[in-house]
Amino acid sequence: MAQDFFTADKIRTLRPDGGVSFVAPNLPIRPERFEFTNDGDLSAYLCRVMGGRSEDGGIRGSMSRTGTYTRRRADDTQAVTFGDPVLDAISSADGKLVIGDRTIDLQAGQGSSGPSNGGGHLVALDASSLKFTGMVNGAERWAADDGSWVEYRIGTGVLSFSAWKKDTIYLYWSMGGEISVSGTYVNFEEADVRSLTYMSVPGHPPCAVYRDGYSAAQDTDYVDQYDWGWHAQQPERTAVLCRARWYHAQFREVLTAGFGCPNYLNETWDPGFPPEWRPITTIVELNGAWTDGSPRRAKVSVKRNDITIDMSDWGRPSAHGSVVDASTITVTFPDDKTYTGHLLQPHTIKWLQNNSSWAKVVDTVMDLNGSWTDGSPRRAVIHEGDGPLTIDMSDFDRPDAHGSIVDASTITVTFPDDNTLTGVIHPPQTIRWPSNNSSWSKV
Repeated sequence: MAQDFFTADKIRTLRPDGGVSFVAPNLPIRPERFEFTNDGDLSAYLCRVMGGRSEDGGIRGSMSRTGTYTRRRADDTQAVTFGDPVLDAISSADGKLVIGDRTIDLQAGQGSSGPSNGGGHLVALDASSLKFTGMVNGAERWAADDGSWVEYRIGTGVLSFSAWKKDTIYLYWSMGGEISVSGTYVNFEEADVRSLTYMSVPGHPPCAVYRDGYSAAQDTDYVDQYDWGWHAQQPERTAVLCRARWYHAQFREVLTAGFGCPNYLNETWDPGFPPEWRPITTIVELNGAWTDGSPRRAKVSVKRNDITIDMSDWGRPSAHGSVVDASTITVTFPDDKTYTGHLLQPHTIKWLQNNSSWAKVVDTVMDLNGSWTDGSPRRAVIHEGDGPLTIDMSDFDRPDAHGSIVDASTITVTFPDDNTLTGVIHPPQTIRWPSNNSSWSKV
C-alpha cells in the first residue's frame, strides 16, 4: 500500500503573531519546491509559506515545531532532513536549493550540523561535555558549563533542554530553544518553551528584546521555539525558559546561547509551572466501571484532568468533562446536558441536576484502578473496569500486561516480556508479588 505524504507548506499554520506553527505528522514529509527564479522569488515564497517578513534587505521569521519527522523521496527512499522546517521547505531531496543559475548545498558550511532524522536543530553534546550536578525529582541532572544544555536522565531515557544559535555560509541563521526526549518511548506529558532574542540595532538601545516567542505541546517527544533569518541581521543572544512534565514530575531550566547582551541575566522568568499541568487528585478513584444500579456499566477514564465516559452500554455517545476539584466533576452528555457530579467516599458520584447516583464497580478488597509505583518515578496504570485487568507499562518501556481477578484479594497478571505473576492485594494501598519479593504502592 502506498504511504501518504505531506509537504512542509501543507502542515504549517500561520499564527496570529505572524509566526508559524509546524506540527509534524506521524508520516513522512516529501520535498516539494526547491527551484526559484531569483532571490525575490525565494523571499516571496518564504513570506507566503513560512510566515517570513521583509526586513533589513532580507527575511526574518518565527517558528515553533512540535513532533519529529523524516523526509522521503518519491520512490520512498530517505531524503536529506535538516530538522528545520524552513530549510526542509526549500530544499531538494539531496539538500540543494537552486536560485536562478546558483545551486546551494544547504548541508555545507553550517555553523552547527543538524541531525538527519528531523529530531532537532543540534547534535546532542558528548557525555564528556556535560557534568553531573545532582538528583532532581528522581532524575540525574547533567549540565553544560556554558549554560546552553541540560539533561535529565531516568534509566535509558533523557529529557533534554537546550538553547542554540547557529549560522551558515549562505546567510541563513536560526536561534532559540528546544525540549526533546530520547532513549525511551515515554514522551513528556506537557512542555513549553519561551524564547527571548536580543539584538542591537542602530538608533535603538543596545541588546533590546527583538522577539518574545512561546510554544507549548503535550504528549510528544519534541517542541521548539526559534527565530530565523535569510540575509538579515542575526540577534546576538537568545535566552530560553524550558519547562516540562516528564515521568509525572516537573522540570525547569533557563538556558542561553550567543554572546554579549548581559541584560538577559536581569529577565524575570515565571518561577513555577502552569497550574493545569498538575492533575487534581480526587477523593474517589474515577477510572473504572460505574453502575446506576442496572446491569449496564459506564466506563470512566481520566487523563490529566480530562474525563471521558464510554456510554455504549446505553447505546449513547461518549460523554466528556473535567475534574473541577478533589470532590467535584462536570460532564457534558452530548445527547442530554452538562451535569455536576459530587464525589462521595468511598465509591459514589452524586449527580446534582437530577439527584441520581452512580456506584463504582469494585470486585476486590480495594479499587485497583489507577497508578501504581515500584518506588521509582515510573508508574504502572491498572485498568480494571468490570472485566479482565490491563496494566499500562509504557513508563517502563514495556508492553501492556494482562490478567484477571482470582478472588477479592488475589490477581494473576501475565507480563509478556517476563512471566505470569500472582499479586496479593493488601489494603489500603499495596500489591505484593511474592514470586519476586517486590511490591507496588497506589499513587
